[in-house]
Amino acid sequence: MNIKINKIEGNFDGFGYSTALGDVNGDGINELIVSSPNDANGATIKIYSTQSNKLIKSILVSKKKVNTIRILTADINLDKVEEIIVAITYQDLSGEVKIISLKDNKVIRRFKSLQDYDAFGFSIAIGDVNGDHIPDIVVGAPQPIKGGKGKVYVFSGENGELIREFNSRIPRGSSDFGTSLACADINQDGLAEIIIGAPGLPHGEVYVYSVMQGWLLYKLTGEPGFGVALHVDDINNDGINELIVTTKNLKGNKVSLYHGPYFRHLFDIKNEEVDIGFGEVIATSDINGDGIKELILGAFDSHHQRQRFTGQVNVYSSENGELLHRWYGKNTKEQFGFSLTTGKLSSNSYDSVIIGAPKEMLKKNGLLYIVSLAPED
Repeated sequence: MNIKINKIEGNFDGFGYSTALGDVNGDGINELIVSSPNDANGATIKIYSTQSNKLIKSILVSKKKVNTIRILTADINLDKVEEIIVAITYQDLSGEVKIISLKDNKVIRRFKSLQDYDAFGFSIAIGDVNGDHIPDIVVGAPQPIKGGKGKVYVFSGENGELIREFNSRIPRGSSDFGTSLACADINQDGLAEIIIGAPGLPHGEVYVYSVMQGWLLYKLTGEPGFGVALHVDDINNDGINELIVTTKNLKGNKVSLYHGPYFRHLFDIKNEEVDIGFGEVIATSDINGDGIKELILGAFDSHHQRQRFTGQVNVYSSENGELLHRWYGKNTKEQFGFSLTTGKLSSNSYDSVIIGAPKEMLKKNGLLYIVSLAPED
């Protein structure tokens, strides 16, 4: 296989903190959306052409000091153009979610913290939970300085109303309920369920809820740190979603793969080179064109060749967990692999991997690496 790598350099550190792909201008081709929390005027998102890598538009999303930014894309208003969903938590632990239409050049919906210091927007997911064929918005608020009890809110994509609120079922603090989220049809009833990670103490838990009934359908329990990151996808194309769960603890991170709808454990992946930073960023995609999606796992705080925090990205077989590719950052404190996005850059290409290296620790311009695999000539 031939590997092609392009780069996009930002103007400030933090560029590449989070990324997404989506057709946000209606031209039929995905654009690349990149967050840049440390721009001169404040936090911005930047939209790039995937054909030329040129900047199309920059949007200021906040002048406040930002803690985290997550980006998703979805056609919320059914105008056949995807909107940009931006979830922001601020350094004062307030938060908000903005849905931005590039077509209309405005924020078409906005959700804000419902309680003080709740870290609203620390996690976010989208999916049709009520069967109206409109993506709904799921927002986590893990409440880090309120004992980590945490809440998760589900808002209607149609009108923005609160559909349901979920609270930690654990009668104690430090559950960190809502640290991670996913949204997908797990039980094949035609509706998306929400999956909530609570990776706190004394053990981590992952919950699967039906939003419409409010029922807890499944609960998985693991070691402390189980559920720090979640990802759901139909990896083997059998029509049934798999669940990927990262455990983060002092023994070293591991990534576990489960087959739905009853969450049969398939295998665990550990990284012999990385301990506690592995698998906190997860993507899945068929990047080599074999019809089966690979697991792509970032380890942005890993060290390499005596250089600290260079970062790495690992590609594994989803059939058996075999390591297929490993890419390293080049420089100390580059934080290569801080963000991962996969998808097509054109209609006739394999899926590409977009890798963020924000360099916040260096206070230098962040980078994006666009990695594409292609058949040999």
